[in-house]
Amino acid sequence: MIEVKNLYKNFGKLQVLKGVSLSVAQGEVVSIIGPSGSGKSTLLRSINLLEKPTYGEIYVSGRLITEPDIYLHFDIIRKTHTYSCLLAGGDDDGTAIRKIKEGDLLGKHEGAEPAAMLKALRDSMEDAYEVRKKVGMVFQHFNLFPHKTVLENMIYAPTTVLKQTREAAETRARELLSSVGMLDKIDVYPGTLSGGQKQRVAIARALCMQPDCVLFDEPTSALDPEMVKEVLDVIKRLAGSGMTMVLVTHEMGFAREVSDRICFLDEGRVIEDAPPDVFFSTPKSDRAKTFLEKVL
Repeated sequence: MIEVKNLYKNFGKLQVLKGVSLSVAQGEVVSIIGPSGSGKSTLLRSINLLEKPTYGEIYVSGRLITEPDIYLHFDIIRKTHTYSCLLAGGDDDGTAIRKIKEGDLLGKHEGAEPAAMLKALRDSMEDAYEVRKKVGMVFQHFNLFPHKTVLENMIYAPTTVLKQTREAAETRARELLSSVGMLDKIDVYPGTLSGGQKQRVAIARALCMQPDCVLFDEPTSALDPEMVKEVLDVIKRLAGSGMTMVLVTHEMGFAREVSDRICFLDEGRVIEDAPPDVFFSTPKSDRAKTFLEKVL
């Protein structure tokens, strides 16, 4: 469903992601945890193309959605002039590829064949606009339109992007609002809702687009403690329905309960990726052990 390959993201001189690789299968629930500043939200925003990766590639449903990274395609590298020169100089295949990757040695003119292969890869890229239809996102601070009612928030994207009729969009909206216990608030404005209510509407709004996957970026971190449970219950039911989900969360007990895998990030790198029972009971790295001692 989702595959992240050797992802780097820089903001100026600040390197936030440092070679992150992650795969999420259809129907899988993966929680991304780690200390503040470890790159969790940046990774999530990159999957939804709200951030453009500096290096690396992201695939959704087997389709490339980012600019190709030639250094991840050894078949293309082996057709370049630079590779041929290194072999002629006595390097073997592995040494030549390592030198090319580590030294960023490829130039603009490496021959017609690698250029054609790279063009074919670009031509196969999924349109970013289409990707955003398939991957829903629930934000930390809800991001509801304050000047629109709950219903108008719900039907705006389906009628505008998916070109659904208003009648069809309203029917779906009512079903989803009912499923999150918010049908009675359908005609009110977000400013009259509590934080937990806003987040439940935001989740229902994401589902209105009928996504293949939903990304949750710390969906409870902006809520008062008494409102957290009502949002987690909604996400838990969604996980039980078989929806593919990637969650950035600080709720360790919840992550352990609903996740198929835990991905632990620190300083922009994946330190551990394991089933929750394994990760929480026997973490392999000292960094994960230290983290868990502080948060559990």
